[in-house]
Amino acid sequence: MYKKKLIVANWKMNPQTLSEARRILMILEHRAPLMNKSEAVICPPALYLPAFSHYVHSVKLGAQNMHWEEAGAFTGESSPTMLKPFNVNFAILGHSERRLGLGETDQMVNVKVRSALRHKIIPIVCLGAVAKAKKTDMKKIVAKQFRATMKGIEKNELHKIVFVYEPTWAISTSLHSKPADGEHARELIMYIHKFAGPNCRVLYGGTVNKHNAREYAQYSEIDGALVGAASLDPNNFWEIIKEFERESIHRG
Repeated sequence: MYKKKLIVANWKMNPQTLSEARRILMILEHRAPLMNKSEAVICPPALYLPAFSHYVHSVKLGAQNMHWEEAGAFTGESSPTMLKPFNVNFAILGHSERRLGLGETDQMVNVKVRSALRHKIIPIVCLGAVAKAKKTDMKKIVAKQFRATMKGIEKNELHKIVFVYEPTWAISTSLHSKPADGEHARELIMYIHKFAGPNCRVLYGGTVNKHNAREYAQYSEIDGALVGAASLDPNNFWEIIKEFERESIHRG
């Protein structure tokens, strides 16, 4: 089954004004119709989603987080039923910064994934974040997190989920971070496919930018990228998209 490459922009708590956020979005929205082999998802701060929902046509919107309940006493959270009216198609779940900085557990990610599927929101599930993890630990970590976050989810639903291999030591905000080389990313992504099956998309996340995008785009097994800081520069983000487009077209 042919799968378009998926390039996801995680803006985190940036930019600081709605006007700047809209400027970046409109540049990408203008360029997005040029994409043939890939699709782009923008995940802005939740406060910008209502405004963005009126402007998106060629790019898709995602949330950076989502609570598993539809309503209740959950201060600071957003429910799936709140997100859906704003054209939110995706939700990043289990991101390293939420796991390591806010104590989000595999069990919490699991109930969020199940809720997202019920509400027809595509979960983008991050795997690989464990404090002080080493490169040699990653297969063991990924397998453990996959089993825990997919608990109770039927095999025939796995193709509805996007997975991200996001090793802690490759994230730019981590001390002494170093992006994974393409061969390592490919190896772990193929390993995730052993659990998830061939029909889902598995991305790489960890300091992806225009300078190293080809390192990952050159491998057909890598289905795209989760991009952090570089996605706030529309030209940088567009160059990443172009790398995946070029490699996909080259492979036919």
